[in-house]
Amino acid sequence: MKKEKKTYHDIAKMANVGIGTVSRYFNNYNISNEAKEKIKKVIDQSGYIPNYAAASIKKPNKDVYLLLPFNSEEKANMEIVNGVKSVLELKELNFFILLSSNDSKMYQDDLKTIILRNSYGLVLFLPKNTSKELITQIEEIKNSEIIVYNRHLKNIKSIDINDYEMFSQLAKKIDSLYKDMRITFIGLENHDITTGKIRTEAFIENIKKNTVSKWLIKNNLYEYVIEIMPEIVREDNSQIIVCATHTIALSVNTYLIQHNIRKKYIVTDVARFKNVKNTNDFDLTIEIDYFLVGKNIGNKLLKKEINLENIFKII
Repeated sequence: MKKEKKTYHDIAKMANVGIGTVSRYFNNYNISNEAKEKIKKVIDQSGYIPNYAAASIKKPNKDVYLLLPFNSEEKANMEIVNGVKSVLELKELNFFILLSSNDSKMYQDDLKTIILRNSYGLVLFLPKNTSKELITQIEEIKNSEIIVYNRHLKNIKSIDINDYEMFSQLAKKIDSLYKDMRITFIGLENHDITTGKIRTEAFIENIKKNTVSKWLIKNNLYEYVIEIMPEIVREDNSQIIVCATHTIALSVNTYLIQHNIRKKYIVTDVARFKNVKNTNDFDLTIEIDYFLVGKNIGNKLLKKEINLENIFKII
């Protein structure tokens, strides 16, 4: 039997909410969590799509949505966003930035709402701890062009800054400059796949002429770094401190300056392109052109040629 089409009125009646609440739900405006759950339950159980979304399947719109999980630790995301925008606005595409949650389940709910809008394209920055359910949801999207940033999923286009290559090159650079020195590597625990696990493995696997001790912290926060620095200074006897993130580098540098021992150490950083002030504070810096990363995302979404060679350099 052919399924009967549903309207906002039908969804509102089934969910026992007002029609305005249903409209706000599908247009991503704020409504109460209780109302959101009621509407979501009706959609999940009935399998119906409201008429506005079903009609849009016949004619995809010119919208591109960038879904960004909230993460106060990230400082470079807006440069990437601006790079994406610089490409898409030349093609007169409507570009929307939506802030979601770093919780995988809540991110799924927000993505489901966006999928119903049948946009031309989706740019997805994924939560650090991405669930299998979220990955499956992304892999099943058929009506939009999709680009995932810094994560590789089956049959999904992606752009990344190649964390492994960056830190393997840093290791080789240090080996070319120094020999038989002791290195302290401060990174993130393995639950952080890219800036944690991959960067740590890349550096340790590629350092050959120097000795490395590894220190991993739970979160990319100043207080976690400061907590371990006294022990590192007291017991590690290192001459080089390699930092897996910009936050770690700033925290290490601050601690060493405050204790008048900065000159005793060679310290590395990971910084934004042309961040001159911070670059001058460190001995070696991986400099990343996040704006170029964003431009590459935009061009790949438009199925254009991209240049991945100049995304980073070591200075």
